[in-house]
Amino acid sequence: MNISSESDSEIDKLYEAWADAFHRQDLRAILDLLTSDYVLWPAGAQPMTRDSVESRLVATLSAYEVTPSFEREERLVTGDLAFERGWDIQQIRPRAGGEMKTHQQRVFLILRRGSDGKWRFARGMSQTGPTV
Repeated sequence: MNISSESDSEIDKLYEAWADAFHRQDLRAILDLLTSDYVLWPAGAQPMTRDSVESRLVATLSAYEVTPSFEREERLVTGDLAFERGWDIQQIRPRAGGEMKTHQQRVFLILRRGSDGKWRFARGMSQTGPTV
């Protein structure tokens, strides 16, 4: 598998767009960064489709300020598919007030480049990590 700097740059833009969409609380922009057949396997819970993620995001964004980041440990790219392994880190503050908490989870992600040339999240699997 090859890792190309062009793909790296394009994939990095996906993460930047993800963080920006959360900062703006733009649900539509967040969902546009997921493939139409997106599936997430969260730790200890049932798999979630793009539709079920949408309803969860509506509730989350109304109750919390969320600042996501990703600490990559590995990236493999082949053609229009990329695999990433690392830590999904979310800083979460209740909108009603309270202190910021940081949640970490180990994640395995599959990204897919669409016919429009844009990378999107296609699959995700998480394992709960420590609360900091």
